[in-house]
Amino acid sequence: MPRQSRVLTPYAVFAFVLGFAWFMLAPLVPDLIGRLKSPLAAVLLLISLYGYAMIVGALPAGFWTARRGPRPVLRLAVALTVVGLLVRAAAGSYAVFFSGQVVAALAYPFLIAPIGSVLRLSGVSRTKAATGLVIGTLFFGMAMGSLVAPHIGGTADLWLAVALNLVVGIWLWTALAKVEAPVPETLGRVRIVASGWWIVGFVISSISVMYGSVSTTALAQQHVANAPLLGGLLSSLTFLGSAIGAAIFGWLGESRKESLGLQRGLGVLSLIFLLACAFLLTGVLPPTAGGLDAAFLIFGAVSNGWYTLALEAAATRAQNAGSAGLATAGYSMASNVGVAILPVVLGPLVVTAPSAWLVVLGILGVAAVAVPFVMKPGLPSATDHRIA
Repeated sequence: MPRQSRVLTPYAVFAFVLGFAWFMLAPLVPDLIGRLKSPLAAVLLLISLYGYAMIVGALPAGFWTARRGPRPVLRLAVALTVVGLLVRAAAGSYAVFFSGQVVAALAYPFLIAPIGSVLRLSGVSRTKAATGLVIGTLFFGMAMGSLVAPHIGGTADLWLAVALNLVVGIWLWTALAKVEAPVPETLGRVRIVASGWWIVGFVISSISVMYGSVSTTALAQQHVANAPLLGGLLSSLTFLGSAIGAAIFGWLGESRKESLGLQRGLGVLSLIFLLACAFLLTGVLPPTAGGLDAAFLIFGAVSNGWYTLALEAAATRAQNAGSAGLATAGYSMASNVGVAILPVVLGPLVVTAPSAWLVVLGILGVAAVAVPFVMKPGLPSATDHRIA
């Protein structure tokens, strides 16, 4: 198998078009309410489906990749994406649109969850940089989808998503023909390792999504002018910062044999800007547009740069290439459990009990920052636990 697989580029580009197709729905919510004759909550559920799909499908995707290699797993992701997006574009009712969105959502775990094994079994050698590239392009696609969609509008957005994913999907499908199936004897015993790194994914993902969910409401509570527009911009800036941070810090981590030092610095910066965003949203700091823009952009960059390095660290501590995919699948599952629970449970506190909200966010941030300081370089940590 070659040192650097040609699969990486179409893999990263497909992550971009999938993120683009998914988060183009965010600014289309009012249009979809009218078109599908459905309430706001039902339309918002369409956007959050990918998180539930990750919870359900992450570990099965990891096991399958470990046993059969990346080719069938990624090809299934392509097929699910194209079919699901085609159904939703042609849908004339909420039920049909929902069905297509469920099918497309199932592509997420098969594309992203087993990234640790996918990169290693595809022959990619610079795994930190490659992880940053794939995660960064996914976030960049999300940012571009939410920014571009309002300028196209209507069903044209949905059909554009179908076309882009079909073209790039064919490219990835063809490239996978060059990836050999792994020899089972070379994979070693495949195990799930529940790691302290999962805490980083749980905290960063859930708080990032929660900020995007509550920013408009929190700013309106403070009577900030143009709160809906500013809230939407802050979500886009967070995605954009996430894309930049994942790519840059993944590349920087590649130049270090052990990224713990870089992770510790990013963890501290993430905590600082996590609290800065929270203080701005609750009025502890004056919520100026410039301050909010800078805080959300930088928080996205440093926190998701850290998220990417922690994801790769979880894979590195696995015993073999097969288990690496299970480690990142577990990390993805933990991240999306946080996304499913914390914004719903904690989000309303930003208005009803802002002081309690700040305290809980501080505790979560400190718990995540502690992880790289207690990990041992290059070896599974004492907090790692084999569960299969």
